[in-house]
Amino acid sequence: MDLQELVNIWKNTDQELENKIKINKNLFKEVTVNKIRVMLGEFKWTNIVEICFNFVFLIYLIGFFIDHFSVLRYAIPSGILMLIMFYSLSFNIHMLKLFFRIDVKSSIVQNQKIVERLRYYNVLDTRMLYVIIPLFSTPFLIVMAKAFFDFNLYRLGQWLVMFSAGSFVVALIVVYLLRRFPDKKMQKAITFLSEISDFKGN
Repeated sequence: MDLQELVNIWKNTDQELENKIKINKNLFKEVTVNKIRVMLGEFKWTNIVEICFNFVFLIYLIGFFIDHFSVLRYAIPSGILMLIMFYSLSFNIHMLKLFFRIDVKSSIVQNQKIVERLRYYNVLDTRMLYVIIPLFSTPFLIVMAKAFFDFNLYRLGQWLVMFSAGSFVVALIVVYLLRRFPDKKMQKAITFLSEISDFKGN
């Protein structure tokens, strides 16, 4: 066997090893991304369900708003509800877009940053309930009472004021419970990616 044949064998072996390393890296990233997506599966479907509900409810609200545009006591609460639905739709769509950016093409560090941003938005969304629950509850009752029972809820003035005040207490309780029992799967996903990143760094 001459020198050229030995060189050719060495090059082929080196190329095969390089190909195997690439395949293993791609397989590792694919397994990692799939695991993260499974961990965040509940988060994904929660956002999808909320988007569907908010979209349907928004369409209904637009119709209600148009029908009662000249009656301020119904136009204002339905307008408030529409703004909340627009916000919720935009927020959920943005969260879902971030979720689908977790893929094999991105590095482990990039995927880690995306999941951390999702956790941040999740915390922000929870804090926003302090405002959204009180802002949503009373207009929702006013619109639903009119839409389904043709009842003017403003007649129950004192009760309506008490209900509005009570919604602040409900918001405090809901936010407390959500902060007391956060999404553990999202935290596990961040920890998992962090451990992989540290391992690769070593």
